[in-house]
Amino acid sequence: MTRTVTTLLITAVMLVFLIAAAGAAEEQTAYSSQAMQVVTAIPLPAPTPAAGSDTAGNFTKLEINPTYMQFALKPGESKDMTVTVRNRDSKSVSIRPTVKTEPYKVQYALDSSWITITPDSAEVPAGESTKFTVKVAAPADASRGSSSTMIAFTDEQYPSVYPTPFPNYIHQMNVGVNIVSLPAVQVSPMYISDQVEAGKEYRYPIEIKNTGTTAVRLDPEISSDSFMAYGPYGPVEPGLTESAFKLNAPSSIPPGATGTLEVVMNVPAAATGYYNGYIDLGIDDPSLQQGEGRVSMNFNIWKQPPESYVRKFTLDAAEPISIELTSGYSGYPNPLTAATVREPSFDTTLTGPEGNVPISPVQKVIKGTVSLGGDPILASSSQAGTYQEVNTQYIVTYTAEGRPGAWQLSVMPKNAQSFEYKITLGKANAGIPSLNLFPSPNAASGAAVQGGTGNST
Repeated sequence: MTRTVTTLLITAVMLVFLIAAAGAAEEQTAYSSQAMQVVTAIPLPAPTPAAGSDTAGNFTKLEINPTYMQFALKPGESKDMTVTVRNRDSKSVSIRPTVKTEPYKVQYALDSSWITITPDSAEVPAGESTKFTVKVAAPADASRGSSSTMIAFTDEQYPSVYPTPFPNYIHQMNVGVNIVSLPAVQVSPMYISDQVEAGKEYRYPIEIKNTGTTAVRLDPEISSDSFMAYGPYGPVEPGLTESAFKLNAPSSIPPGATGTLEVVMNVPAAATGYYNGYIDLGIDDPSLQQGEGRVSMNFNIWKQPPESYVRKFTLDAAEPISIELTSGYSGYPNPLTAATVREPSFDTTLTGPEGNVPISPVQKVIKGTVSLGGDPILASSSQAGTYQEVNTQYIVTYTAEGRPGAWQLSVMPKNAQSFEYKITLGKANAGIPSLNLFPSPNAASGAAVQGGTGNST
């Protein structure tokens, strides 16, 4: 009886095991079938070479010189250049140059009607060459700007496994054309940069000259949307808003006349920081390219520092002292204009071991750089000459006789975006007259203390 029960138990366990194994095998088969369905490869289409391409690489051996031409034309002007095509092959080749649009340059494609190629075809024997003349004629109403195209001398193309949106010609050259002419409207200045003080009013005249044959309408407005101001934690509000500006301008400018746009800016008393923006003149002139019909503006808003800048130094012996203060560029107007510059100045105090030493300037230098080859677009439109002042500096020199001890230089700058100082001690001042406040018993070798304050704010 015991043996029978044991046999039945063993049989039952084996039956359960076989059923479980069969289920696992069936599940694995289904999973494998599903996996095989997932990775089933999709057949790729058979490669079709592009039309005109030679997959065997049996191309005609032509040498084209040059492979690039660049024309600079005025409206209504024409020029021509010569291109040489040499046959390096062992057989005669028929050539028919054709103007083609460059791939992905449809927007800037040169009008094929501008180009004439002579002769229109040629048969070039093996080992010989022929010349073609490429003439480009710009119409009288051509707009300023650049465009390009290419010339294919044969229909042969580089092989491609699959069809391409643009043919890739083997025997081709590129042609670029720049239409160069001054726009009918000339604006001066095109940039206004200034350091302005909070709570004050500033006026900036802008000349607009119409050199065209029809009247030019003006509709100026202030905009700063394209220029973001950033602080240490990201974007910040600009120091000025459009409400701080008022634009006074004529509604139109007749042909050959010059009009003035006056920019009136009232800086709020609480304003600080920077402002970057521009004046869109609202001129509808196709000869003006992007950014030319506007005047860019940059302002640094500041308040006069309440205290002077202080620089301390020490004298080890009695010796002459020379102090040289040099202003940076003093702001508006733009150095390319001829309007009057607000002249910088310095309130200077020198203090020695025995108190303040009365000093006054012994030399003043006005230093600038002038360009003779001015850009007529940037030059003032009312000036007949081409002189353009690039920058201006004001240099003031003070002298005194020093005694051993601690000294202090105090400088209060006015109308200066920045300034530099140079303190020279000793013989280096021999050529500069001094105040001789008290005698110098000893002659010392020259030494200089030099520095700059950066922005006077």
